[in-house]
Amino acid sequence: VNIGANDVANSMATSVASGALTIKKAVFVAAFFDVIGAILVGAHVANTIRKGLVDPLHFAETPNLFLYGMLAAVLGSALWVNIATYFKLPVSTTHSIVGGVLGFGLVSVGFAGIHWNIVIYIVLSWIISPVFGGLVSYVIFTIIRKSILESRSPIEKAKKIGPFFVGIVVFVLVMAIICKGLKNLHLDFSFIESFFISCTVGAVAYFIGYILLRKYKEKQKDQYYQVEQMAIPLQILAASVKAFSHGANDVANAIGPVAAIVAVIRTHEVSMQVPVSPWLLIVGGLGLGFGAYIWGHRVIETVGEKITAITPTRGFAAEFGTAVSVLTCTRLGMPVSTTHVAIGNIIGVGLARGVSAINLSVMKKIFAAWIISVPVAGLFSAALYGLFIFIFGV
Repeated sequence: VNIGANDVANSMATSVASGALTIKKAVFVAAFFDVIGAILVGAHVANTIRKGLVDPLHFAETPNLFLYGMLAAVLGSALWVNIATYFKLPVSTTHSIVGGVLGFGLVSVGFAGIHWNIVIYIVLSWIISPVFGGLVSYVIFTIIRKSILESRSPIEKAKKIGPFFVGIVVFVLVMAIICKGLKNLHLDFSFIESFFISCTVGAVAYFIGYILLRKYKEKQKDQYYQVEQMAIPLQILAASVKAFSHGANDVANAIGPVAAIVAVIRTHEVSMQVPVSPWLLIVGGLGLGFGAYIWGHRVIETVGEKITAITPTRGFAAEFGTAVSVLTCTRLGMPVSTTHVAIGNIIGVGLARGVSAINLSVMKKIFAAWIISVPVAGLFSAALYGLFIFIFGV
């Protein structure tokens, strides 16, 4: 619920800021695609969070301690994310749960019990993904700006180039869903099969976009305004892809540790190989959607309106860049920070118009919250772990 409340801004803030969606519609769309992404693709990253950071074999003789630790990690990180959402700060829920798991791990099994190679792998993904996403968004918006917005006839150019963007967005969404993402539904397509199916669906989307855009009749208004209005459906589509990718990646932040807890309760032992049950992904996805609906508006205001000015074309570039980055990392099992990627992409779009387009004072507050996420969540987790042992014993 806390992840949904804080992270809904990552996928929907730019759509609200550009006027493409109202807040109510935005949180509904985000909730729906979060649930679908969590159920269809969520298990890949859940395994990294559950068993990748702290070696479960250290708790072979005391499985209850592992249970307490994972519960402390979930509650400690949730507490920090709740505080951040109250202050309208977009923080990394991935940072938070990683900090929570590390916090209980350090006080329970010590420095040697942590898989530091996995930690380094995750930290590198936090650095690489926003840079990669920001570059993607920068390139996309630069193409839109130079080929459409700065042309002599922007509407005609939009009619020619727009269908390509529609096809690419649909291709990415379908590829993300079917390429090894349907195992929970007992469907398993190879990469080649997924690629050809996605190309086919993307081609159909291209032709639909071509037909619809050709029917658009130019009005006696500012052409740039009309192009931005034409971009609204594409921005909503890109936002939906991003919400799907968020559900796929960030459901693991809550469900990974919970899967470990459920396994200990069922078997009374700690195992390295425990499947993440589909019902857990459903519960996690519904939690994301519920949190987005009841409290998502708070962080949307900061991300969508206070970093840089957003229009539908800029919003599309930022959202599509984020979706590509997060989905790629999800397929690799890397629990990237959707927040970092989203903010990096919004900055990338802003930088396409110069540094002056970025609100640096707001960025300082956001960066400060990012820096303290891991240690604060870790401290909360360690404290709760000690409390559970004090109350329930070993």
